[in-house]
Amino acid sequence: MLSEFDNIERSAGADKAADLRRALHFLLRRQFVFAGDPRTGTVYNIVMDGRFRDVVDGFFDSCGYRVHRDPEAQWAGILAIDEEVPLPRMRLDETIVMLVLAAHWQEEVNVGAVEDRAVVVTTLNALHDRYKDMVQPNGGGAIGINRFRDILKEAAQRSLVEIGDYDNEQQDCEIRIRPMIKLISGGDALQRLERYARSEEARSPQPAGDEA
Repeated sequence: MLSEFDNIERSAGADKAADLRRALHFLLRRQFVFAGDPRTGTVYNIVMDGRFRDVVDGFFDSCGYRVHRDPEAQWAGILAIDEEVPLPRMRLDETIVMLVLAAHWQEEVNVGAVEDRAVVVTTLNALHDRYKDMVQPNGGGAIGINRFRDILKEAAQRSLVEIGDYDNEQQDCEIRIRPMIKLISGGDALQRLERYARSEEARSPQPAGDEA
């Protein structure tokens, strides 16, 4: 890969080569870039620039990732090609929250309730209520609102969501779910959540006197 970087430096200049290296580091650290975020325009433009596409794709391919680009919704990101690529493992509660985000995003998209760049707008409390309803209807085992919010903050670090300012009076804030969520959750988020809820229900002890 060193020769490719040398060629870019000769053809596009040292500044562009430096921008390219920063873009690669950004995706390795954050996984996704969304053009609407502050100070990410250079990263997004580099990843989408046809002059650098082969180098970007080749670099991540050598690391075991595939680059995904969506010029219409204006985002790009990387996803592991197979399970052999070492990635930080999400805890079960983190995985479930990601599935809830994806299921909510998809359902809103299906009815056309989206903003520009396929962003779905909701609130922290609405999402947490939805999480409790979808995952654990009886309320047992559901994570609290503070842990739920912490997981959303981690998702924001990956550019998957944007979290608005917290309103202390309303005890709530706006959450903007971005279309990249569909990539990390697969196309069956709702079905996976339903299977999880059924398994949790089966494991829960039945109240005395209930029929099996």
